[in-house]
Amino acid sequence: ASPAAELAKYVGQVLMVVRADQTGQGALEDAISLLSSCPNIQLLLNATQFSPSGRSFGSYYGYGR
Repeated sequence: ASPAAELAKYVGQVLMVVRADQTGQGALEDAISLLSSCPNIQLLLNATQFSPSGRSFGSYYGYGR
């Protein structure tokens, strides 16, 4: 197991930084499954480009619900 997966057994939460338009959904799902022993996994979407026209992040919005 990875060091992060081992540490996840002993911490109360994990903050995972996800780069917009870079991190694939499959890679994200794999990483989350490795950390599944942690009861609280938070995602921080980084490097987003703000667009007044209302660009949405459909593949990230509501992930895991």
